[in-house]
Amino acid sequence: MSNPQVITRANQNSSLYQSIKARNSKQNVFDYAVSGEKNICPVSRSKVVVNSTSTMTSTNQQKIVFELPNYGILTDLYVKTKFNSGAAGQNIADGSKGVALSEFAGAFAWTACRLVFQGTTIFTWTPEWVMTSQYTRAGKEKATQLDMMLGGGIIGAENGTLTSRTGRRLVSSTGGGIELIAPLKAFWSDSLGRGFDLYSLNSKVHLEIDYRQNSQIHAELDDTTMACTYAGSELICYLAEMPPEELSSYQSRNYIPGSVSSQLGFTTTHLTEAITPVVIGDSTTGNRIKLNAISGLCRRLYCYVNLTASETANSYFLPVRLAGVKVLANNLVIHEQNDILLYDAEDASAANSTGYKAGAFMEMYHNNLPMACFAESDPATNLLVSEVGGGTADISRVAVINFGYSPDDYSSADGSVSFGALSNIELELFFAHGATGGHTVHVIAEMLTLNTYNTSNTGAITFKSIGE
Repeated sequence: MSNPQVITRANQNSSLYQSIKARNSKQNVFDYAVSGEKNICPVSRSKVVVNSTSTMTSTNQQKIVFELPNYGILTDLYVKTKFNSGAAGQNIADGSKGVALSEFAGAFAWTACRLVFQGTTIFTWTPEWVMTSQYTRAGKEKATQLDMMLGGGIIGAENGTLTSRTGRRLVSSTGGGIELIAPLKAFWSDSLGRGFDLYSLNSKVHLEIDYRQNSQIHAELDDTTMACTYAGSELICYLAEMPPEELSSYQSRNYIPGSVSSQLGFTTTHLTEAITPVVIGDSTTGNRIKLNAISGLCRRLYCYVNLTASETANSYFLPVRLAGVKVLANNLVIHEQNDILLYDAEDASAANSTGYKAGAFMEMYHNNLPMACFAESDPATNLLVSEVGGGTADISRVAVINFGYSPDDYSSADGSVSFGALSNIELELFFAHGATGGHTVHVIAEMLTLNTYNTSNTGAITFKSIGE
């Protein structure tokens, strides 16, 4: 981290930062009463499956709406997308034509999910944030669980005999359909005390999902009549439910008429930009991308780059190699990661290579980010280091710029930078040798907020998320 005085000055000029700093949530974590034991009031854990209020069409780009329960405290949320099997369960007999969903179609079947209360969006998910936020927090076992949920895996072999097909070609062409599930983590994911209280709100909360056109989520579709079309969508809510006397006590503590109670929260912002890369060694200045669209109290940034051609071919998560990243404000560096390319064999020439650099893995280790680092790497051949899914997506190529500490938290006030109090914020990227052509940069930010429950004098409770 460079220029801490710039960060300190920006945060001192942030009204949201000062509000969070003044909260009464500061505790001595060594006090036994604070963290010595868990003594939770009687609670019942339940799982509620919610069907959409709108009908899903089989092939169209569309918006699907769900109405969340009006009871319970929401602690976890998942969206399930159902697909019909391709060509009624059969590929072309001689194997000359085939079908396969795009890798990670459980997330990339849609472009955005929005949590809406009284017409106002209070949280937004993009598939890019789901991928980066979950896989960078996952070790080998958890990454495999995510692969199975999201539809990550090898494309597999094509064959006229069903039992000879493999991978996603087999999954997509086997009768019985496909069900993929994406986790929707949010401010309620950090602790029970930050659960989203659905009991007390004066109106219902809705989830809106913007689904892609069905043809945009096939990595292989040799014949449009073979498509794995949409078959439906469900929302899976995990709730904590309290008995009446406990609920009454909870509400009397937290919702005094005329008062406002608050909890730390966060939101996400996603910026996309097309570039032609500047490679390391060819210039002293890399690709500079203005981050003016990202404003607020930033705790974490994720950055990865795809080949534009990959996205055109419906492969939405194939990060290319990055050699370095910087965050600058008025040309002053506030975060820098150099030598994050493990090995760069320029034109396969050992004499011209930039050497073996372990900086990216130092950064992961320092930030306690497991990032599914379990594969072996052969520097001489530039094999993937920490692949997920079918082994072509390398999660170590996602640059994680951490201003906070704990990687498991989403919305703790344990370090941030007020982008709203800085000017001319830029992200500078350097690429490995050999990078040419069109590239698409994805920058995803996690921004701190304050979530408030406002209780009117009549007892009606509304929810509001406050950012910078």
